[in-house]
Amino acid sequence: MRIEILFVLLVLSSCARPGPETLALAPKPVGQKTVTILVASVRVPAESPPYAFTAGRADRLRYVKVTIAIPPGHKPPEIEWPKGTPDPATSFAVVGRREFTKAQFLAAAHSGRGSAPAAGIFVHGYNYNYQEALFRLAQMSADSGVSGSPILFDWPSQAKITGYVADRDSAAFARDDLVSVLTDLGRSNVKTTILAHSMGAWLAVESIRQLSLMGRGDTLGKIEQVVLAAPDIDVDLLRKQLAATKPLSRPIVVLASKDDLALALSKRLAGSAATAGSLDIADPRTKKLAQDENLEVVDISALPSIGGTNHDRFAALAAVYPQLQNAGRNNVAAGTGALVLNSVGAVVSAPFRIGSSILAN
Repeated sequence: MRIEILFVLLVLSSCARPGPETLALAPKPVGQKTVTILVASVRVPAESPPYAFTAGRADRLRYVKVTIAIPPGHKPPEIEWPKGTPDPATSFAVVGRREFTKAQFLAAAHSGRGSAPAAGIFVHGYNYNYQEALFRLAQMSADSGVSGSPILFDWPSQAKITGYVADRDSAAFARDDLVSVLTDLGRSNVKTTILAHSMGAWLAVESIRQLSLMGRGDTLGKIEQVVLAAPDIDVDLLRKQLAATKPLSRPIVVLASKDDLALALSKRLAGSAATAGSLDIADPRTKKLAQDENLEVVDISALPSIGGTNHDRFAALAAVYPQLQNAGRNNVAAGTGALVLNSVGAVVSAPFRIGSSILAN
């Protein structure tokens, strides 16, 4: 086994995982920044406080509204995890939780501005537990400052390094549920942006493919953008998925790092030749893929690595989102099919052009 694979296993196995105790309810601080997350989960819920979701596969979707306080000393893109009892003064802390019906969930998602409110849906990846996905979305929402309702689509990952195959099955298990959430939001006139990470990217693309095969152009028309962050999808499989997928209003975005060690492990586990999340934008084959499939491929290799595996760099983009929007309006890179971002998220090169820009509003 190659040395980088051993490194990934060492890093992932040595990290202390946040348990359900991090979700314990804390008093809501006065005047402190909070973010409210809407959750649609297909996990089995725990039956006792702090009411986390387990790794079990549920028979139906469950909906929750969670309010999280962001500590005054928060440093993007970190998550200041509670050490012991959650304290909003020093850590991310849940300060409100309420179970919702589907109707309440959709009403909350629709409560944004204008006649067609917007929502951002985060589909987490392999080896995530519920609290990790919830707090990651809270971090990105707090750092980006964008409007719209942040929604977590929470599928039953085993949150184990050894659970790769089980997670593949769980992602497939959750496909109809993500289709249901997207359909319900579309019917409620909520425009959505999907950010799907790692194995969650496969789930997102499969759901869009399924909507296409069902002839649900109405639902697809409400999806404004799909961003695949370090997608754990075999490149040949991605081509096959997109061949049956109706083109969206904007190109699908791929955030890639050719030095992503977690995807190197994934390729070994799955026996894949190449994953979409580790594309090299200097490779002519990447250019052809982007042109053929109408993709925007963004190299984020220069962004800081959060966990040591170079797999979570996408989370650092939230802090520089306003700068990226300005770059899209003012930079010659707008409209490219492959972009390079430097360590602060600035667009520094644009190897080729194919369509509209991910950075434009």
